[in-house]
Amino acid sequence: MCALSATRSNLSYSTLPAPVRRFFDDQFHRSYRLIADMRHPTTGLYYDAYVSKGQRELPSSIAATGVGLIALAIGDYVGWETDAVSKAILTLRAMACELPGVAPAKDAQTGFLAHFIDVNTGARRWGSENSTIDTALLVSGALFARQYFTGNQEIARLAAKLYRSIHWEAAIANPETGEIYLEIEQGEGIKPLAPYNEYSILAHVARHTLSGRRLWQQVYDPKRLHLLPSQEIGPGRQIICEENNIPSSFVYQFPFYLVHEYTQSSVYQELYANIAFADHKDWMERHKAPSFIWGHGAGVTPKGCYHPDAIGNNPEAVASPYIIAGFLPIYPAGIFDLYDIYRTVIPYDKAPLTMGDATSRARFQAAYKYGLTRFQHKPSRPSFWYPQHTALIDWSSMLYGLTAFKHGIEFFAQHNQIDDLALAS
Repeated sequence: MCALSATRSNLSYSTLPAPVRRFFDDQFHRSYRLIADMRHPTTGLYYDAYVSKGQRELPSSIAATGVGLIALAIGDYVGWETDAVSKAILTLRAMACELPGVAPAKDAQTGFLAHFIDVNTGARRWGSENSTIDTALLVSGALFARQYFTGNQEIARLAAKLYRSIHWEAAIANPETGEIYLEIEQGEGIKPLAPYNEYSILAHVARHTLSGRRLWQQVYDPKRLHLLPSQEIGPGRQIICEENNIPSSFVYQFPFYLVHEYTQSSVYQELYANIAFADHKDWMERHKAPSFIWGHGAGVTPKGCYHPDAIGNNPEAVASPYIIAGFLPIYPAGIFDLYDIYRTVIPYDKAPLTMGDATSRARFQAAYKYGLTRFQHKPSRPSFWYPQHTALIDWSSMLYGLTAFKHGIEFFAQHNQIDDLALAS
């Protein structure tokens, strides 16, 4: 069976049937509210995830804070935020060590930040690592806000200060082969990882350094991506990955929205369409799912573990609707898949009529308070699993994809650029 054979490229928000448009509007707003509700009001840091229990016990994730900064730009653009500028400034001051009482944990020699920090003080939580990719996600959010709130000198100053506070070259293991360190300890990189992966975001922000420029030109430039290991996933379709090791779909989604050259590249758009094709095909063939159920994303599973689900590696058969949303720029018909999930699997605003007991209904409503998050597709085992954890970085695909569907991918292309001269000064 040929998955995603018809993209209905003429489909747009304005052409949606009224019921689908009402669903879209509601899910779009909920996608923003999840992120907005995870913002700490006095520090501007963002909690790592939405959880149905124990929310205030969670730490902040610096990646979630990067998502929050992009969400503020979207909220301002759409009209959901009236105070986005001051909120962005507060967040940036906290991350730039200019907010009294908040000192984000970091590697002293290189500036790479701890992945998880206390939402009140910035102290390291959970003994977390100094993460190169999460630092890049944070800074990408800061630079996005800088481009969107153009003309605001304080946002521009703080974003540039945060960018310049990090010694990006320390994360580059080998600019010729594309290896990037996952972590930094006492000024030294550890755990090198070869491409392709979402670390292209780090290559994007690091390419204004000498070795970063070589890394980009030799490996991550869209014109060079065809030289990376690839795998055929259908007639005339290839994706970048190691043989029999296809990563989770979010690995391709985050760079599409955050790396300017990828947003605009026909090469990357073809790659992006191919991974959507492969994701959808795997669900129909391996998991025997209806055509509207797909999306290999990351998140907590029914076993209580966080798992990056992928093609050939989704043992709990958990579907992530936010992955479908993230692919909307190249597969706009996916909005009907989301609508069908809403109608038949997750009627989040009313709970299934077959769910009789109050406890189950309450758990359902808490799990899907913000709309279509993860669910398990197990036709042979009809008992329902209620996800109690949704990480903001994973959920970002939902907000980004719905924003691009209604307002165009140009919204991201305009604001994910990096101003070389300003950052170099």
